[in-house]
Amino acid sequence: MRRGLSSLVVIVGLGLLVGGCFGPVVRPTADFTWCPDGMYGMLDYRFISQSTTVPNHYNTLLYWEFSDGTTTEGHPWKDVIHRFAEEGTYQVTLVVTDDRGVSGTVTKEVSVIEAAVIRSWNLTLGWPVEVTGEVMNRHTEPLHTVTVKAKFYNADGVRLTEGTVEISELTPGERARFTVTAQEYSSEIFYATVFVESFDIDCSGAPFPPERDAADR
Repeated sequence: MRRGLSSLVVIVGLGLLVGGCFGPVVRPTADFTWCPDGMYGMLDYRFISQSTTVPNHYNTLLYWEFSDGTTTEGHPWKDVIHRFAEEGTYQVTLVVTDDRGVSGTVTKEVSVIEAAVIRSWNLTLGWPVEVTGEVMNRHTEPLHTVTVKAKFYNADGVRLTEGTVEISELTPGERARFTVTAQEYSSEIFYATVFVESFDIDCSGAPFPPERDAADR
């Protein structure tokens, strides 16, 4: 009986030891922030991973999924730029996998808007040919520069010339007047189109160029 009890104690002890070695798996903590990216499109958004994992390990792959039906392949970049088709509220999911092969995930709701918009404009013919108007910062962060572009056409819709102007330091909600002068004069100019070509905003991310998903290539 004593030998049997001793064997039972040894078995239980081994069981406790093994159980301690194989505790719960600690998954990476997936997290990200975002902001509009106005270099190439008004509805481009940059998503920046702030994910972490357990000490002495590192994240190797990031997989992004957007509720507009697009996804990215797993890649090592810290951030990605995604182009939305229209304004609205979207669900964005990040799955991050570390060098152990263990994954963590997070989903956030993202409100997508055009950060810089033309509120009004007017074409003046004669010399010089000009477009005057007002641009507004709709975002919650300052826009350091906003580039407004005008294209000038004749009555048949042929583009004759264009022009740009840069507005500096627009605070949130601020409006600014602008004037775009046609680069070349023509008495045939009949109408114009005006739009925000690009804007610059603080958007801290990875020190490497961001991955552009399939929708923005």
